[in-house]
Amino acid sequence: MSEGPKICVACNQNIPNHWVIGLDKFWHQDCFCCGVCGRVVDAKETFYEKDGKPVCHRCQTKNFVEKCAVCQEPIIGNRLIYQDIHYHYTCKNCKKCGQPFREEQHDSIKILENGDFVHDGC
Repeated sequence: MSEGPKICVACNQNIPNHWVIGLDKFWHQDCFCCGVCGRVVDAKETFYEKDGKPVCHRCQTKNFVEKCAVCQEPIIGNRLIYQDIHYHYTCKNCKKCGQPFREEQHDSIKILENGDFVHDGC
């Protein structure tokens, strides 16, 4: 980072004081905005990068994280995947006994030829 004048990457204007360094660039505090929703991203909150711009956590999970095929909610962490379709473990039920799956049962989940998920013992 240079020691000379600081230029905001978003508005290309001089930053006389109180800047943010994010994505290895200088920004005015009010210019460090989510590239999706436009909300100012606080320097202390978690953010992500998309096309060189910050993306807030809410927009990241809403727009760029796989969603469960059953409940349509974002999936953070481990999931069941079959033919590029993603599921929360608890949203997918055994076709034979009707009980939901648990993450620790992963190795004992079978997928039948018709695509149904079943517990190994059912």
